[in-house]
Amino acid sequence: MERYPQMHIHFPQAKESELYEKMKQLAHPPWSPQQHDPHGRPAESSRFYFHRDRVADEPSCTVCIWRDKPGHWIVTGIIPDEGQGHQIPIEQYKKILANFESEIASSAVESVGGIPPMIDISQYRLEDYFSREAVKLLQHFCKTSNQSDLGTHMSDQEKWVAFLLQVYDDGNEIHCDIFRYCLQTAKWWPEEGIPTLVSEYDFAMRLLKQSGR
Repeated sequence: MERYPQMHIHFPQAKESELYEKMKQLAHPPWSPQQHDPHGRPAESSRFYFHRDRVADEPSCTVCIWRDKPGHWIVTGIIPDEGQGHQIPIEQYKKILANFESEIASSAVESVGGIPPMIDISQYRLEDYFSREAVKLLQHFCKTSNQSDLGTHMSDQEKWVAFLLQVYDDGNEIHCDIFRYCLQTAKWWPEEGIPTLVSEYDFAMRLLKQSGR
């Protein structure tokens, strides 16, 4: 499976606020800064969003950026607006990402003395992001659950929760978009059920973080 690419943005740590302000200045129509995530929730301090209006046959969407560590942002996903389908076709995705790079990211990074953004097109593999135990638990859930009802039975949910708890306890803070692409690459779960797992994964990680587990 060809992987949906990421964009890596490297810049001087002290220049993060300046970089973000420059990106907002460069976000001319169809681009605009966005203060909430694709689901309307306020942006967390480590996440940044830019919206793109519909252009020709390319859907309106949100570019999602995650601070991996100081001085390093990752464009982890491009999410279509509600009513625009569950996923952007990969060729359109690449065009939108390239447009974000040329119209906003490259000039902004150059202005703060960073290095040109890099687009990574290698495969997403679960084992590259998640612990061995977490991958085993996810595989057990996917391979032994009733996929016809997308794992909604109580016994299947217990296996799913075991995976979520393991991921959180591993402390790697894997972004939900990365989980989405890893799961698509693995092909362990029906495509139509992946958005639900991703949404539940995202909610569980935020809930567990807030609980102080």
